[in-house]
Amino acid sequence: MEQKWYALLIAIIIVMTGVSFIGLYQPIGPDESVLNFYVFGDSQGYQDGLLEIAEIANLEGPDFVFHCGDLTPFGQPNQYDEVITALETFTVPVYTTIGNHDIRSGGAERYLQHFGISTYSFDFGPAHFTVFNTSSGDVSETEINWLEEDLSQSDADIKFVFTHMPPFDPRPDQDHGMLNATTAGRLLVLFETQSVNTVFTGHIHMYNESMRNGVRYVITGGAGASLYASEEEGGIYHFVNVTVTETGVEISPVRLPSPSIDRDRVVIRGLDEDVTLSLTDLMGMNTTMGWSSFENQLDNWRGYGIYQGVKVSDLIQLVGGMDVSDIVRVVSFDGYSQDFSYGNVYPNASWFDLQGDMILAFSLNGTEVLDWTDGMRLVMLPADEAYSNEDCLATSDPGMGCQVYLSAGARWVRFVSFIEVITG
Repeated sequence: MEQKWYALLIAIIIVMTGVSFIGLYQPIGPDESVLNFYVFGDSQGYQDGLLEIAEIANLEGPDFVFHCGDLTPFGQPNQYDEVITALETFTVPVYTTIGNHDIRSGGAERYLQHFGISTYSFDFGPAHFTVFNTSSGDVSETEINWLEEDLSQSDADIKFVFTHMPPFDPRPDQDHGMLNATTAGRLLVLFETQSVNTVFTGHIHMYNESMRNGVRYVITGGAGASLYASEEEGGIYHFVNVTVTETGVEISPVRLPSPSIDRDRVVIRGLDEDVTLSLTDLMGMNTTMGWSSFENQLDNWRGYGIYQGVKVSDLIQLVGGMDVSDIVRVVSFDGYSQDFSYGNVYPNASWFDLQGDMILAFSLNGTEVLDWTDGMRLVMLPADEAYSNEDCLATSDPGMGCQVYLSAGARWVRFVSFIEVITG
């Protein structure tokens, strides 16, 4: 890993001390008029997307690749280990910056340990590259001052800027850019006055290219996380291929296959963000165990045993929670789905007596996915260890569950691939 990030380590900027080592790393290829690199973001635990990009990069040989952040679902040690293993497959240098998912639950320190500081700059051929940290949705005054000084001191023909969150959301009536609008406005002015050519970001899971006052803004958030737009609007899995020639900068998206979710992984989708969780991720969270069973449409009892899993409420909190009017849709790998209300995810006392905790189970009687052939599975854990059709009917809102189809077992979705919050 150290060999692959040697360029980053040499080029690093120590922000707090104000020391700048810009220009120490200036590799020049055999053709000084051509520079080629890839940019992508928001893999969020889907390593297959990184492996697909690495396969192309190792064949085509760009000068380097850049990950715009959200390398992990929520910054846990195993998640950093997994993404590092994927990045190690690249045979070209890899640069990164930190995303908002990467700083969760102590993740900022882990990022620093593995990748170094996320604000730095370097020169490569005819271009200057500036990287800064927007993982909190804001930028400190110290960092803005550094950013202005870094850009103003560069006399490169082309200036590229990389960060995680874009200063604005290009979609009409959407606002998934930086949280601090005042800071975002200052950055827009700074990029314009310092003649920045292109600002590369991730965070919004789509491909978008737009121009503002002579500065090009490219959002490339399609390396694996669930998409935020239709295909026509730029909702595609992709990375961008950037080529600098004597005549200008060419940027084009390269499409990737849609993610294939393995049975030991699950995607949790919120209204504005999502995470892909592995079995290891789930086992590292607070887990719940309990005996339970369900009644099917023929009034037969099935599935009795001890289940271990994570409360759906805890999973939903990872992606922003839900409002009382929202719906949670649980989807199997084959498209089968069940809708649940706020009352199922956060049951009051009377509903809790009937259904207990609603969990995503990854283990039955000590047998885990993949050996457990029905998992991942949605399971109710009532105190009496029996989720009956009568219980299901009493804990199903209109248009859901046993109000539609009288079977408690139908709500126990097998082979869960997606858990999604939908606006009610």
